[in-house]
Amino acid sequence: MRRNSLQMRVGTAVLLVACTAAAAERVDVEQVMGDFGISVDAAARVRNGEMVESELTESSERELAVGLTFIVLQPIGTVLEQFRSAVDMKADRQLLASAAIHGSLDDFANLALQADEAKRYLAAHPGDALNLSLEEIQAFHALASAGGDPKSNVERQLKVALFDRYRTYLANGLDGMAPYARSGGPRNPADELRAASQAALLLNKYAPALWQVLRSYPRGKPAGLDERFYLLRYNLDGRPNYTLRHRMVLPFSGGVALVDRDFYVSHGYNTSQAISGLIPVPEGTVVFYRSRVSTDQVAGFGSSMKRTIGRSVMAKQLTEIFQRSRASFEREAMSPAPVGADPGLLR
Repeated sequence: MRRNSLQMRVGTAVLLVACTAAAAERVDVEQVMGDFGISVDAAARVRNGEMVESELTESSERELAVGLTFIVLQPIGTVLEQFRSAVDMKADRQLLASAAIHGSLDDFANLALQADEAKRYLAAHPGDALNLSLEEIQAFHALASAGGDPKSNVERQLKVALFDRYRTYLANGLDGMAPYARSGGPRNPADELRAASQAALLLNKYAPALWQVLRSYPRGKPAGLDERFYLLRYNLDGRPNYTLRHRMVLPFSGGVALVDRDFYVSHGYNTSQAISGLIPVPEGTVVFYRSRVSTDQVAGFGSSMKRTIGRSVMAKQLTEIFQRSRASFEREAMSPAPVGADPGLLR
């Protein structure tokens, strides 16, 4: 099992919120902690600034699930503003670039590959080196006989493939996600996201409209849903990893719920879905974060041990990211925003 590939792209933007009047209503935080299985002792540790890890039941042998609960010593509105300054993304050192997707192929203009990665696409075959459908593999193979620069040809075709995956997901949700071709047969990433969504039963209690749309998207979008799409470029195992992310934010009575769904990942793992709840408390904002990542690397022989190791790696990485992110929130909240600062996310 490759350790680096288990340093998943999960929850690097877990706290984006829509600050509304609903978020100002107080809820029983102790009751919420109880619902999340956080003991009285652990709740006290959270209030003292510790990041508390929770054990989650995983929905399949390919899933790694990690829960973290912590407090940010800033009001929920300030947390929102810091996310608009991309503090969350800056905290993830493996994130190399990001761009908002507005619905045009031009949104993918800055995509670039190294020569060896371009060759990997030209020689693609069913397996886990690249997450591609059979049709996508055939499209890259067709480039072998095309004229011009092979690297430029691959980059152009990859832009088209990513844009097509975005458009089919936008139109059809999970039903529009093409399967990944594997040597033993297709792997359907939509099934992994359905299982992760079904496992988020506490979301049904606190934000049922968001829980419902996770399974039915794009049908049944609730009023007040804020959704955005991003193309992210990570460094994973020394290779560029391109990820398509769907971010959904919805206020509920007493707080804000957020989902970061990675519905396409170019390699390393299959999908991820991170769900967060932000609840205001006198000290600041309590964050309840739960992430589920699907990866073939932890399935099969020795699955239990591989998942134990993978879960530990994942929790360690998340804790480090959140510690940097929280410190940035509290530091930058004390400084005025520069004149003309871009209110959007990191470009």
